[in-house]
Amino acid sequence: MKTLSLWASLIALVVFTSACSVQKSDEIIEKAVEAQENLKSYYGEVTSNVEFAGNSELTTYKEWNVKPNKNRVEMEDGQLFVSNSEQSWSYDETSHTVTIFDGIGELTEDMPSESEMIRNVLTEMLNSNDVVAKGKETVANRQTIHLSLTPNENQEDEWLIATEYEVWVDEETYMPLKMKMVSDEFTSEMEYTHIEYNIEIDEELFHFEIPEGAKVQTMEDLIQETLTLEELQETTAYHVPELSYLPEGYEFKQASYIGELDLGMAMVEYTDSEGDFLMFTISSEPQISPNLENTELVEIGTVEGTYTKMYEMQFVSWEKDELLFELTSTEDLSKEEILQIAEGIQ
Repeated sequence: MKTLSLWASLIALVVFTSACSVQKSDEIIEKAVEAQENLKSYYGEVTSNVEFAGNSELTTYKEWNVKPNKNRVEMEDGQLFVSNSEQSWSYDETSHTVTIFDGIGELTEDMPSESEMIRNVLTEMLNSNDVVAKGKETVANRQTIHLSLTPNENQEDEWLIATEYEVWVDEETYMPLKMKMVSDEFTSEMEYTHIEYNIEIDEELFHFEIPEGAKVQTMEDLIQETLTLEELQETTAYHVPELSYLPEGYEFKQASYIGELDLGMAMVEYTDSEGDFLMFTISSEPQISPNLENTELVEIGTVEGTYTKMYEMQFVSWEKDELLFELTSTEDLSKEEILQIAEGIQ
């Protein structure tokens, strides 16, 4: 499983920083690669908790994994994900809906090998982060090494969106058994409460029989149809205004609509030649945005809105005529420019 390999790359830093600090980094990388190659399968039980804007969401799930590409995840809330080398499925028990993902093998065949991914990620992390080993602790009845990672000053926010990041790594398998991320906006923690390695797993777990009466959809059904501005206007039940001010170099790229006619979101995207983008959305289901520390109130015409900047992105939102208007852009635009764009939306 590619995600597992990426996290396994992180583990080698434990050895590099603590007990094996006298060894060369390339020797540590090879140890991480060897440990992952020896891990053929596992079964785990996981608890995950995310806190954001005063809200907390706790989830638990069970996971079965057999290398190289067989995976099953059973969520406590009735969500199910099953994947093998030929096909993948997701099932939502609440809506009784199955989504089929074909061609998974074709999507991953050009990806780097697990060994290559470990080497690449380790090199980047060693160059980008300060790592402190805090000692050995027991997680899921396994001996782990507790690491604390902090991005270097010149690398901050390059790949970690957290201001604090901790990981507890299995000393034998190099698999992360506990992870914690903390930032000004959120806290996320994941922990394996039970783990078994290199066990026999029933092949039937990686196949899925579609329940009788379930709604079945494919990736084609989920892909948004690209619209022109004129087609978007004909699709929505409300007026979609054009931007009276558009920064130099930006051009219309595409429009799309998600949801039902009277309950949905219209999206219009503009880009420049450098790959920067500006997204304008209108939603017929206004919601109060969380009051983040880096959010400020702004005047947009005759209404009050909010301006937020975080993670090299900036957001402006306001409500008018029972609709929620939002602008999202990369930080190449100044605050004054994005507010000017908002002012010009009538």
